[in-house]
Amino acid sequence: MPDNFDFPVIDVSIVTFNSERWIASFWRSLTTQRYPLDKISLLVRDNGSQDGTVNALRALIAEDGHRFAAVSVDAGENVGFGRGHNANIARGNAAFCLVTNVDLTFDSQGIENVVRTATTDDDRVAAWEFRQKPYEHPKCYDPVTLEVNWASSACVLFRRSAFEHVGGYEPRLFLYGEDVELSYRLRDHGYMLRYCVDAVCWHYTYETANELKPAQFFGSTLANVLLRLRYGTRPEVLAGLSMYLGLFLIPTPVPGRLKGLLAGLRKIARDGWYFLRTRKKSDIRFGFRGWDYEQSREGAFVEFGELPADAPLVSIIVRTCAGRVGKLQEAVRSVLHQTYPNIELVVVEDGSTQAQAFVSEVAASGSLAAVQYHPIAKAGRCVAGNVGLAAAKGVYACFLDDDDLLYADHIEVLAPRLAKRPDLAGIYSLAFQIDTEVISHDPWRYRDVGRYVAVREPFSRAAIWHHNLMPIQAILFRRDLFDRFGGFDVELDRLEDWDLWVRYCQKESYELIERVTSAYRVPARNDHASARLKELDDYYQKALRARDRMVVEMTPNEVIAYATELAKIMYPVAISRSRLRAIAARVPGIWTVRRLYLGGRGLAVRVKRKLANGRVRS
Repeated sequence: MPDNFDFPVIDVSIVTFNSERWIASFWRSLTTQRYPLDKISLLVRDNGSQDGTVNALRALIAEDGHRFAAVSVDAGENVGFGRGHNANIARGNAAFCLVTNVDLTFDSQGIENVVRTATTDDDRVAAWEFRQKPYEHPKCYDPVTLEVNWASSACVLFRRSAFEHVGGYEPRLFLYGEDVELSYRLRDHGYMLRYCVDAVCWHYTYETANELKPAQFFGSTLANVLLRLRYGTRPEVLAGLSMYLGLFLIPTPVPGRLKGLLAGLRKIARDGWYFLRTRKKSDIRFGFRGWDYEQSREGAFVEFGELPADAPLVSIIVRTCAGRVGKLQEAVRSVLHQTYPNIELVVVEDGSTQAQAFVSEVAASGSLAAVQYHPIAKAGRCVAGNVGLAAAKGVYACFLDDDDLLYADHIEVLAPRLAKRPDLAGIYSLAFQIDTEVISHDPWRYRDVGRYVAVREPFSRAAIWHHNLMPIQAILFRRDLFDRFGGFDVELDRLEDWDLWVRYCQKESYELIERVTSAYRVPARNDHASARLKELDDYYQKALRARDRMVVEMTPNEVIAYATELAKIMYPVAISRSRLRAIAARVPGIWTVRRLYLGGRGLAVRVKRKLANGRVRS
């Protein structure tokens, strides 16, 4: 980014309520920002705190207030989160308004990064959401454009003109859900929302992983029903009301459950008609998924830490060919959004140079540690992959097919874990399978039909000998495995990655991290999907035959252990003969039946022998 950036004045809106324990650390992170404080206008509203919040704020303002462009403090009754920020923003006039909680701290470049992004973004973008650590919000976003369906207001920058155009936060939502409602209303008016992965805050919203907070339980369930009334279809509205009534029958471990639910029911009766009268104007289909608003990326409580300054180089190898530049551009943009700081991109183009200009632009941008481009004579996917592996300079490497995508945290999730586990060959994570309806390949136009986790299996050497456990883009592995065991088998044009993973785990194992960090595409059309499956079935036999060249030394006990392990994976309800005998032994009268059966069987054998000897005549 240019060093002569003209920092605009921004408003920072803070609403506090019994927040004394957070104030000092929040203030310290704010006053140590790289963003100049004389370009920040601070707007504070206290919602009737009963602790020392206001006194702590006034003491800090007395010490540092002169460093800000302006400071305005208001205190009064508890009017709720949204109304508090509405009041703050109404007192300001900057083009951009940062809404933030105080139970968080900013990375030193957090505010600078989000403002730089906002000032260069499209005028249609209304909000830029910060990335939260140590637990990143698990909602989905577009890995290519970073567009989101809704933006969390724990820390988000708004374009003032858009915020004022739609009327700010919904005042009838006291706490929880107001950020989703405002996001939906902005989109209903034609605005877009963006996830700013480079703007990081450390949000300490949970004391422990999977914590269930009463205020969140009551506020979010109420808001979900009211939002359905404004933005949902008729079936979604009815489903929301049914779900809420169903909460009375579910013994959820929340203090004051019945009292809180009854209070929510009264608010639904009071405000429901208002939300129905102010229904959406556009034909946008807004998301409702149970008590969530969209599909989540699994792994919400995978914890992120600080990345080391000397993070090892990771090489991302992308294979492409003619007619796929549009797909390549999307894949590479998902690489450019990676939050890991030390990445090398290696693009190998098989039988063409169509991608050269685009890769040169990426290299010139300076966004990555290194960029390599290798055009080769037409030789196939496996040769292209081996060229990429040979050229890669990273300590770790991964593949990204040109029609697959990485979420921004993919390398950050995998690389630190692999660095801590020198005994592993690689680390892999969960991935979305996206059923894709292709409209045209060149230009690349498509429609995503479905998205789900299709493969979920912890590592087992016995299992990976039998079937593949991970999509190709989901695994990060040690680059020196290529030197030890070679690259792709050039005889395999499909399932070449499975064959590679089998060879790479001869000495070390892999580990699964249960977080969705990538996505791969498959055909949505049944005929295309069937043809793809048949092709993979054909190559499955070829891959098995290629395995004949591998020799594995095992003891008899290890063979039995592997066979038992595979049987448990493949046949989870299988029961061994010894187990059946043990069960049978506990059944009353089973031995009497057994003796009768064996006695009858013995008589039949004796009669058969006599017939054979001619001693019994018919």
